[in-house]
Amino acid sequence: MAFMPKVLSDLPAVVVALLASGHGLLTAEAARAEGIDIHRLRRLVAAGLLMNVAHGCYAAAADHQSLRPWDRHRVEARALSRARPGSFVTGWSAAAIWRLPTMGTPPVRPSTLWPKAPGRGSTTTLRGRLLIADLPYEHRWRVGETRVVSRAWAAVDLARTAPVAHGLVVADAAVRMGADLVGVVRHMTRWPGMERARWVVDHADPCAESALETLGRFVCLEALLPMPVSNAWVGHDRPVYRVDGLWPWHWAAQEADGAVKYDDRPDASRIVAAQNEREWYLRRLGLDVVRYGWMLASGRPGELAGRFAALLRDNPARDVPIRWW
Repeated sequence: MAFMPKVLSDLPAVVVALLASGHGLLTAEAARAEGIDIHRLRRLVAAGLLMNVAHGCYAAAADHQSLRPWDRHRVEARALSRARPGSFVTGWSAAAIWRLPTMGTPPVRPSTLWPKAPGRGSTTTLRGRLLIADLPYEHRWRVGETRVVSRAWAAVDLARTAPVAHGLVVADAAVRMGADLVGVVRHMTRWPGMERARWVVDHADPCAESALETLGRFVCLEALLPMPVSNAWVGHDRPVYRVDGLWPWHWAAQEADGAVKYDDRPDASRIVAAQNEREWYLRRLGLDVVRYGWMLASGRPGELAGRFAALLRDNPARDVPIRWW
């Protein structure tokens, strides 16, 4: 009777434990320390139970494939960092590691940066891009076990090539967290794409609190409309409600309505009731309000610009601004 090899259907408990301790990643080195050789890892890959996400770095196949695109990219960036000792995750991959707001779809490959050294050159493989640049020590960080460039470096670096609106979303979040983008601009002054990056840095607003608010402000910048004050408080004689964008002299405001405010929430009816009460107060205060969501801000910015322009046209600037804080 011919010998039938055992079919692997589940990851061994020791591998599951190693993946858990590595926050979803298992290195060949960690496996060896537990007595698991490379041949066993390869059998688990062949069985479709593990995935080789970077040289010598593995993830559970089912878990990895079920992740959302940006979460999957984050895991692959972490793996690439481990596979390339001395390199730092950079660009959109660094934004994902720092959990800065990401826009659109992730890059096909994660990116790492190697501090400039003789004999090294940039390269691209199936697993990721390796860039070479002079990376100051103050921008060499760690998030857990992952080496990553600073938030400031990531924001300015990706602003050089990303769509301007997307770069501004990341820059707003970075400066809100205290990142010094201006210092990075001075360091990268001769890098390609810096004119675009400088514009993004010049217009970054630490008072913007969401990607949707940033996109609304970007529409005003693009359409050359008066700029609203981000997240200003208004009230009769004290701060009562905060609006996402306020035109004080026009007595007008914009409100960014993300779907997350309502979707799949058991208290959605209470949120809607509170919002209606809030809007009643704002209108009694004398504010005219325009609301917008993702579909307008990201898909039909020209239409949103028209709505903002109509709001301002219907509410000409007054001699006295609304009281705000």
